[in-house]
Amino acid sequence: MKYNRITLTFLFNIFFFICFFNPVKADDRVCSNDLTNFIYDFHDDKFEYLEKRNDFGIFFDFTLDKNNKKIITKRNKDNYPIVKFSFFEKEKIKPGKSAIKSINSFDLSKLNDEQLEKLTRRSGKINIELVSGEKFQIISKFYQLNDFKLVDFEIISIQNIDSAKGIMEMSFEAYLTNERNDILKTVSYNKEILKSFSSVDICDDLRPYFSWPLASVEFDEFRYDADVREGLKNKEKLQNPVFEITYDIEKIRTMRTEKGVGFFRQDFDFKKFPFDTQKLIVTISTGVSNIENVTFLTPELGAFNSALKFIEENKLKAWKVQNVEIKNRVIHDEKTDRYDNKITPRSQNFLDIEITIKRNWEHYLFKVMLPVFLILCVAWHVLWIPIHKYEARLNTSIISLLALIAYNFVFQDDIPKLEYLTDLDWFILLSYIFCCIPVFSSIAFSKFISKKQRKIEKVNKFIKIWGGLLYCLITIQIFFYK
Repeated sequence: MKYNRITLTFLFNIFFFICFFNPVKADDRVCSNDLTNFIYDFHDDKFEYLEKRNDFGIFFDFTLDKNNKKIITKRNKDNYPIVKFSFFEKEKIKPGKSAIKSINSFDLSKLNDEQLEKLTRRSGKINIELVSGEKFQIISKFYQLNDFKLVDFEIISIQNIDSAKGIMEMSFEAYLTNERNDILKTVSYNKEILKSFSSVDICDDLRPYFSWPLASVEFDEFRYDADVREGLKNKEKLQNPVFEITYDIEKIRTMRTEKGVGFFRQDFDFKKFPFDTQKLIVTISTGVSNIENVTFLTPELGAFNSALKFIEENKLKAWKVQNVEIKNRVIHDEKTDRYDNKITPRSQNFLDIEITIKRNWEHYLFKVMLPVFLILCVAWHVLWIPIHKYEARLNTSIISLLALIAYNFVFQDDIPKLEYLTDLDWFILLSYIFCCIPVFSSIAFSKFISKKQRKIEKVNKFIKIWGGLLYCLITIQIFFYK
């Protein structure tokens, strides 16, 4: 018993020594990193915009030069640059529509992108002429600019396109960055920290400490499912980093990660079904109104490359991906202050990832339209049966009509249920009408066969020739000229 007490006392002393006198001390740095700890101690939490400008506030739209794989200024057919956003004269200069012909008598069609960028930085009085012929003058003013970057938007797969609910289900990975000159100024006092630093995750202790402008960026999602989505809104999966600080080529950026399965509302147009082309759109907004300052969300080359990669690696069985574009969009509206009831005009920048897909129509042609046409041919063949055999004509035509009705139940799940008629609906409805013609004609001919046989034969011949031709012409009209 005595030895047991001595043993227990010895073990307790060892445990006490390990717990309270362990030479390996706990890491008490914020996010266990020198950089984040330094930022926590010395950052003043006053976010600075990326740039302070004094110019006429015109920004030009962008597009991808696929041949040279670089982002260039978007221009019209005459090589005049198209405006993305204008901070001044918003009523005269329409985003995405207005093209500028000259600035201070410089012909913009003859300037390359670098020369155009230098010209737009000028201050003072600026004379502008639009391609439409309208001329006016802008006086430059001071404003601040922040430009969020969509570094990458990888479309992993599109699992489902629900035409009835108008929802697209997509797996994606998106990375957004924001250059932080304010953090760089803070860290510049201790550059030794940056020598071994490339990136660090932002932990819970640092995240609420100071401003993260990227937090304003919003994905226009119909439903946010925390079980399959990882991002800023997901509070339960903080073990996966939402924010990072990165350092590269003398620049410090914050990076935000959004990934998983997203559900996006779509506006489908199925009038040309099954030969329809749809545009699937994923909208990302800056979440910041451009009233006193300007905030953009601009795609980088990586986002365009991922878009092109998705075209090549398309896994949609029922669709063919024709094109993926990233487009800028600006919406001007008004905001009503809830307290003083004042209406303030505002504008906001949006980025649309636009996926153009074309339906693979072979399934509907060979498994829906062709069987319907063959059933109609059987019904129409009744018109070649002698008119005095009206019982055989009537039986065959009725059986064909019933077969068409029965087959309609077979493929009805393949057709979207909409409040309007698609091209396929018009085709099926037309087939029903022409399938009924032999039935009605057989009944009508049976009544007058004994008195007006010759006249009935002429009518029957007229129907079987011109009726078939009319059916073909209307079908062509439905699918090609409607």
